[in-house]
Amino acid sequence: MGAADQFDGLQQPKQQPGPPLQILSVPAHGAPSQSPHPQQQPPQQQTTHKQQPAPQQPLSQHQSQQRSVKRPRPVKSCTECRKRKLRCDRLCPCSQCQKSNRACRYAADADGQPDSDASDVEVPEPGRPPKRNCPPGNTPSATSIAGDPSTIATAVAAAKNGDASGLPLLEELSLRMERLEKQVMRSPAATDLSVSRVNAATADTIRGLSVKNGAKRTRFFGQGSSRVMLNLFDDAKAFIHQHQSIAGGRQVLSDFRAAHHFIHENWTKALAPISVYVDSMMPIQKRMSDILPPKDVCDRLIASYVDSSETIYRILHIPSFMDQYNMYWSGRQQFPHFLPQLLAVLSTASRFETKSKGILHERADGVHNPTSCALVRSWLDSLKGKQRVEFESLQVEVLLLHAQRMVTQRTNELWAQVGYIVRNAMSMGLHRDPLEFGPRITVFQGELRRRLWFTIMDIDVHLSIALNMPTSMREGDFTCRPPRNLDDAELFEGMRELPPSKPIDQITDNQLQVYGAMTLPVRMKVAYLVNNIDSIRDYQEVLDVGMKLDRFLEDINYLFPRQGILNDTQKSKMWRSRVILDMHARRPLLALYRSLAMGTPDAPSQITRAHLRSSMVILKYLDEIDPRQPYFEIITAMYHQMLKHDITQAALSVCYYIQAAHRSSENMMGSYQRQSPEWGGDDYPLYTPESLSIWSPERMIGTVEKALEILTRHASGNDTKDLLTLTLVLETVRKPEPRTDDIVHGLYSVLDLLLRSSNTTLEKVRAAPQSTFRPDGYIHGHAQMSNPAVAAQQYGGWLIWDGWD
Repeated sequence: MGAADQFDGLQQPKQQPGPPLQILSVPAHGAPSQSPHPQQQPPQQQTTHKQQPAPQQPLSQHQSQQRSVKRPRPVKSCTECRKRKLRCDRLCPCSQCQKSNRACRYAADADGQPDSDASDVEVPEPGRPPKRNCPPGNTPSATSIAGDPSTIATAVAAAKNGDASGLPLLEELSLRMERLEKQVMRSPAATDLSVSRVNAATADTIRGLSVKNGAKRTRFFGQGSSRVMLNLFDDAKAFIHQHQSIAGGRQVLSDFRAAHHFIHENWTKALAPISVYVDSMMPIQKRMSDILPPKDVCDRLIASYVDSSETIYRILHIPSFMDQYNMYWSGRQQFPHFLPQLLAVLSTASRFETKSKGILHERADGVHNPTSCALVRSWLDSLKGKQRVEFESLQVEVLLLHAQRMVTQRTNELWAQVGYIVRNAMSMGLHRDPLEFGPRITVFQGELRRRLWFTIMDIDVHLSIALNMPTSMREGDFTCRPPRNLDDAELFEGMRELPPSKPIDQITDNQLQVYGAMTLPVRMKVAYLVNNIDSIRDYQEVLDVGMKLDRFLEDINYLFPRQGILNDTQKSKMWRSRVILDMHARRPLLALYRSLAMGTPDAPSQITRAHLRSSMVILKYLDEIDPRQPYFEIITAMYHQMLKHDITQAALSVCYYIQAAHRSSENMMGSYQRQSPEWGGDDYPLYTPESLSIWSPERMIGTVEKALEILTRHASGNDTKDLLTLTLVLETVRKPEPRTDDIVHGLYSVLDLLLRSSNTTLEKVRAAPQSTFRPDGYIHGHAQMSNPAVAAQQYGGWLIWDGWD
């Protein structure tokens, strides 16, 4: 019986007498699911359909005489077991009825009515006890046991007097109590979480809307946005509203704003495509071939792409792609879709494997990502009619989306683009399983369609959860089956049938995607719950989904163990695989618990601890990698690029718990004065909230500082706003009573590191032409600036962002 039924039973004691005893029993294996309280049937209706009511008794006797060759088979099983064709042990009550909480009844011994057309001859089975007669109405049912204390007292007294008639009742009670204890131990929080109403955070800490230009320009922000999470920290908001009256406050915010515009403009220039390729009148295929680097560079970048990107997102069939790749360099004719695919692959790999990071015009060791993406987009836009529903064209769309993720600052644009890709894939029938279309779709093409469909679904769920948006599809909207755990070499054109799928713990080219497909329905459920968090009435559904995600996280450590790997390259690959899968389950878990764990005065400890734990795990991923290894910088850059929004959200979440620890008169989350164990002994996929070691505020501060340093060293584009928010929040929660001069000093420290990472100085930033800046929205032109409450109301509490977009 599922957890949902357990919680329902605990909430409705009046409808189900004796709920603990009724709910915790497990139906017999192979038996159909039964209601905890089966309706009591009249005695004449409890036999099989061949038994007739009393007025028709002469007709029954006449039929019995016509079958004189057979003797009536004595009834030895209880009526419930006979109806369900179960093996009955003939006890009273029998084990089958005990398991299913049914009233166990036997037909009377004197009843000679035949109950079945089976053979009359029955050989006594050795070892089976004789039937114990239980007259109808006298059998102690589960309801009578739970609700009548006198029955229990009578049974106990009978046992003390040596009467064996009360022993079955006591045995049943003992078994039921044992099952109850086991269930309570497995679900320690069920009773106290399911009965209480969900208290989600206030609306301004869950979502927000930026309204500008007379409400003609609006933008929605979800619960993971730094703008929204800033509303959880009153001291940080007060610093912003009162910055003009704080010594150094106005200047440090002005310097941050100038640095933001300086870095953002340089980033915008770097992302501009090279016009000589984009605006040329040459054929698109010629322009794409001209931008390619030498073959040895392409070989290295393709190997890097296959190793790092074709993991949970399976887009290409690598053997087929490499065949076309070799044909291209040998001068033979290739398919028209190959060059767009190759250029998108090289763009993705150049982001991490080149000194230019794919954004500088120097292309000796890679390609320029913006130019490549622009050329691929031009090729896609040039397709006509039927070409748009080619499978290879859809592959190019997904590859382009993946390449744009490497450099774009607008996640909402990617979310809108993946919505188009989902509908395009549906128009091609990818949402239906290939077997539904018979032999017209080959076995090979069918498996590639499954892989690409689940890749598209995975990207859609990931972006939807990140933006607090609904997914394009829900569970049940598609029938496409998950792909099999097979190597690419096992799939080829002309194959007649698919090989059996390998066990999930066996490493293959498709292992990560297969595991991701297993978790996809639960992650889709998270996206739905997060978007409807205001309408959830109790914690039952949230806890059910959260426990499923916890189990997925536990499995990951068994699939990718940390021990027994001696090769550094294998350690790096194993770490990357473990982090990819861990984030795909941990990111939804954080989103699910975020509005329940933060911003509510009485958040359940189970949810709060799990949320804090997952936030710390994200910030400590890199602790498993030796910084002396030559690939450490590449991994750090990849960690930042792919998870920087998750890192920022996790760091702000940890700051919330630092603030809570300081403000609580007594430790609300456990004895945080104890120093928690070192990370080396912290096996993060394996934990229970009850045994969780809570980190001290000092250690949490150190963890956030390390994450802030990584974010600052690799900052680009619009990252300055998130850095300012995180730094301001950290400085206001660092001490129970923050001082304004300490806050200003902390802000300047991060600003200095940011400028050094950008190869500039504060003097250059301040000397930048003012004409390129927009009007200073939070220093000039606001009459209500002297009244922080009015200003906060007018600008939605985001006064700092006005003029930054």
